[in-house]
Formats: sequence, C-alpha cells, structure tokens
Amino acid sequence: MTIDKVDTKNKIQDVAERLIVQGGYGAFSFRDIAEEVGIKSASVHYHYPTKGDLAAAVMVRYTEVFSRRLPDPNDETLNPNTMLNGFIDGFKAKIVDHHNMSLCTMLTADKHRLPEAVSTALADFYQVKLEWLTQVFMRFEPSLEDQAKIQSIQFLAALHGASVLVQATDNAEFFEKAMSCWRKAHI
Repeated sequence: MTIDKVDTKNKIQDVAERLIVQGGYGAFSFRDIAEEVGIKSASVHYHYPTKGDLAAAVMVRYTEVFSRRLPDPNDETLNPNTMLNGFIDGFKAKIVDHHNMSLCTMLTADKHRLPEAVSTALADFYQVKLEWLTQVFMRFEPSLEDQAKIQSIQFLAALHGASVLVQATDNAEFFEKAMSCWRKAHI
C-alpha cells in the first residue's frame, strides 16, 4: 500500500475515532468523514466498505496503540502500585482532563447497534486491559489469580464509572475520590 493510501486510511480513522468519542457510533456518516478529510465519500467506502468495517478498524488500531504503551506487568523493576497509578493517570489525562468519554465507553453505550466485528474488537480491547490489570494485581499476591481477576474487574468498573460520574456531574474531583482507594498500596 502506498504512503498516500496509508495516510488517508489513518486520517479517516482519526476522524472516525474523534466523532465516535464525541457522539457515539451513530453520530457520524461517511459523508461527514469524507468532508473533513477532504476526499469523496466513495473514497471512504473504498478503504472501509461499511461503517462497521471502519469502526472495527478504529478499535483494532486503538487496542494496538494502547497495548504498546503498557509497561510489562511482570517487570520486577516496576512497582505494581506505580503501574496502577500510571494507568489511572493515563486514563485521567486522556479522558477526564479532556472532558471526554472514552472510545470504548461510547461504543459500549451503542453496543445494541454495533455490528459483530465492532463488538468483538471492543471486547478484545477490554480483555487486553483486564489481562494486563490481572497480571499487575497478581504481583501483590501471586498465588491468588482468581482474586486478581476480580480486582481487575472492580478496578476497571471504578475507573470507567468515575469518568461517567465526572461527565454527568461536571465535577472533576469525583474522579480522584472514586479512585483514591486504588491509588494506595492496600492489596
């Protein structure tokens, strides 16, 4: 694929991602994306035949980028509590501080209308997060894998719930209050 095609695909995905974050799966059309990228709608369809193909590609790319940024949870030189705080801080910086909902939260809200490929890519993203968090929590108690899995679920629910609460109330302090119990080494 030529650089121009790769660049066009990236621009299309960038715009689609932003529009999904701003309004959900139903909030954009290929025409909207084409206009913003400066191409014809048919060109968007050339790269992504359906809206589902585009949204799935956005989620796959998002997961790949996210995965590359995660530190190795088994790296003994890294403190597990520091990794959890980094995860919280990264989420806060990307989502809460920008007064956004996360891409995965917005797609989850539209789960009932998502094509299967998008739902699968969304589930894969959550699985990456849960697996990484489980490995981090296992650093506190290596013999308690089932407990680490439960803590991962609770942590992720608290993180996303806190961001929803901030958006609903317009009170950014709620994020830190909701996450405070996860910020200290208590496990």
